[in-house]
Amino acid sequence: MEPDHSSEDSETAYVTHHCSTSEAMKLITLPFDENKRRLREFIENVHVAFELVHPNKHEVLLTFVRTKITGDARSKLIIRDLTHTWALVKGILEEIYAVRRTIDFYTCSMFSARQERGEVLLLGKPY
Repeated sequence: MEPDHSSEDSETAYVTHHCSTSEAMKLITLPFDENKRRLREFIENVHVAFELVHPNKHEVLLTFVRTKITGDARSKLIIRDLTHTWALVKGILEEIYAVRRTIDFYTCSMFSARQERGEVLLLGKPY
């Protein structure tokens, strides 16, 4: 990583560090291949990579990130024209692959939940 020296104050010198695109890509260890369980990890790794790369290299980084999206997920991105920023790509991936819970799921969970021995009721009386 090379330091990018910003303007120096008389008391404090502010230094921000940026890494190369190739170094940032090492953070994205696994490609995204439609596995909904890996979507959050993929998005977080890409987010960190974008934070570490200088903003004038974001377009190049996005090109590399798009190569890490494989299979049908890649096909679904290619169909859409709005993939020129990470925010747009992320939005499409979340729209298609994010796990969403329905009200039926939560209702079923609530009705199947049981109070354990020793748990206190809302009124403060034990079971």
